[in-house]
Amino acid sequence: MTQYSQMMSVEKTQVHSLGEFSDAHCHLNLFNDPSETVKKAREKGVGTIITAGGSAKDNFECVRIAEKENVFTVIGIGPDFATSDAGYVVEIEGLIRNSMKIVGIGEIGIDTKVSDKNAIALQKELFSKQAQIAKALDMPIVIHSRGALEDVKKILAETQVKKALFHFFEGDEAQAMELAEKGYFISIPPAMTGKRKRIIKEVSLSKIVVETDSPIVGETPADVIGVCETIAKIKGVSLEEVAAKTTENIRRLFYI
Repeated sequence: MTQYSQMMSVEKTQVHSLGEFSDAHCHLNLFNDPSETVKKAREKGVGTIITAGGSAKDNFECVRIAEKENVFTVIGIGPDFATSDAGYVVEIEGLIRNSMKIVGIGEIGIDTKVSDKNAIALQKELFSKQAQIAKALDMPIVIHSRGALEDVKKILAETQVKKALFHFFEGDEAQAMELAEKGYFISIPPAMTGKRKRIIKEVSLSKIVVETDSPIVGETPADVIGVCETIAKIKGVSLEEVAAKTTENIRRLFYI
């Protein structure tokens, strides 16, 4: 995979005093000006940025942005597009083999709260197929799970996927601990709740990454700084340590 040494010089100069922040999950293709968004985030110290697909259209757009902006991307067909874009799953492996900027398959998973309740069986099928592709390619997956954690866990066990990030994790601290013990990563977004604060407290920093899900939830990738500040306060460690460790975790999971 592409080595992190390709990071632009502006990043190195901006983050030298503190370390580097990283956004494990955003949607750069949804910004009016992805280039300006990346530039402003890097000026604030966000070096590693992963933009996530989820539909056929999003996937192609994210690959183009990743190639142009020196960011990374994950691609896949997520729950919201299971009905409309199921046929595009067959294209995922080809896209991966043609771009060194694709570092995982996502966001994929199961969402019981989508409007099309009849699509749940199809969501499970597509999640399993894409997990199998990831397993065959030795790539991590980025999981979208709402109201479906037991089904997701079952498919992970069936497909024997060991490398996964739970995007915008919705479970409780006991569930987070269980997943972390299996080697999976828990992604913390800007939306802070009491349950999420308990997860931060209980789960080892070695199994936590931070994200913005911007512009859907966070405003920009730079919002990871605030997430890191909250983690540092809850865990009683320095902001530098949180920035360094969450960046290390992302690099280790995605081989970047």
